[in-house]
Amino acid sequence: MKRLVLDHFRRWAWLLTLGAILEFGLGWLIAQRPDDPFEFWIFLLALWSGALLLNFDLQRGIVRVVAVLPLTARQIGRSWWVATVAVPAVASAALLFLGGGTGHYVEPEETFPAGRLALASLFVLPWLGTTFTSIYGMNNDVVFGNWRQRASATGFGLLSSVMLFGGMLTLEHATKQPVKLAIFLGLGAVLITAGWLRAERFVLGRASFRLPALHVHFPQGQYRAPAGHGGIPFLVRTYAGRAFLVVTAMVALMALLLTWHGFAASPEAAVGQFATLSSFMSALLILFLYLLPVVRQLRYLRSLPVSSSRLALVLLGITVLPLAGLGGLVAGAAGLLSGIPAAVTVLKTYTWMLALTSLCVCLAAWRGEEIQVWVLQFVLLCVLQWAPIGWETWLQHPPHSPGQLGSVASGVVCVAFLLTRLALRRSTHAYRVVPGTQVNLFGDATWGSGR
Repeated sequence: MKRLVLDHFRRWAWLLTLGAILEFGLGWLIAQRPDDPFEFWIFLLALWSGALLLNFDLQRGIVRVVAVLPLTARQIGRSWWVATVAVPAVASAALLFLGGGTGHYVEPEETFPAGRLALASLFVLPWLGTTFTSIYGMNNDVVFGNWRQRASATGFGLLSSVMLFGGMLTLEHATKQPVKLAIFLGLGAVLITAGWLRAERFVLGRASFRLPALHVHFPQGQYRAPAGHGGIPFLVRTYAGRAFLVVTAMVALMALLLTWHGFAASPEAAVGQFATLSSFMSALLILFLYLLPVVRQLRYLRSLPVSSSRLALVLLGITVLPLAGLGGLVAGAAGLLSGIPAAVTVLKTYTWMLALTSLCVCLAAWRGEEIQVWVLQFVLLCVLQWAPIGWETWLQHPPHSPGQLGSVASGVVCVAFLLTRLALRRSTHAYRVVPGTQVNLFGDATWGSGR
């Protein structure tokens, strides 16, 4: 078990080292500015130091490799729980206090904020546990288990989703709101415990220790093919439709949580913040849950009698269509509730995010499923989503009209189409399939991104 933990740290040493440096810097910053909110930065650091890194290895079949070792599924699962929840939490707390102590030693002007650092350290553990459970909570029990197993797996999956998407929205200045803080820590404790207790089942689902077909009670030899069209139209309709439903449900949940949380700023600023966060999270979800499986199948899609131009349109359609539909829906709701200016703000935000998402598509078609691609996409969406606001604020440019921003976004989408088409013709990275690769980034949920 110890070697599994050390192997994880060895393979991700470069990224964990970068996270440790940032964690040290965050502790220093908290010591210098103890009144500033820190919750969102804790979430980002916990996300990239916990189970998300392990999941990249799980996609490449690491469970089937370690399954031949003289270890039980429980030992394997709990070893990875220790590597992605327990150890990062302890290390994060140590680095936060070390950074805060160093900052206070260099500039001892304020009282040492031991309480703030302790609370920041306490925040890390729920995020790590939530990430672990959200990634592995949806396993074969959802499809092949009995009603109790289905209810348990679905319940933990939904609870972790609420924590992930709702926590970022409601935890700003949560340290000053004891009720919300208690709810967050209580739900985090439930998910941490569930991750430890269910670690064995997560491994079983990933490694296919049990043959799911043995648990299905359908009569043998009575399979009936579904009616309707197939092929490329079925691919676009299925993935774009599912993506639209999932992101719409997520944005509705975020809207409810924002209503419960209240408006910290003016209504106009709150609409802008909600549009930015909801479009960003929707784009990430579409890219990771729905574009990734298709990118993994490009090797087979290129063997079909389909031109590279049409295939490029398919890739863009899977990501652009649900985001465009969601943007229109949110803009209409904002217009009915808050007036035309709010609808225009939402429409401009989603239009620009749609353009950035199309650029992520051409990156995926160019380099395939390499982890560097997904990190670059995450950074691109984080940074460039503020480009229109920075252009207006820093360069003193007049606000862009929806027509101007729409024209720029249309041009970016056209360029992304040409680059995607060129990548499909020239690049070979997307067609290099690693044996035993898993296509699902967030578990074995068949409604999401299964093969």
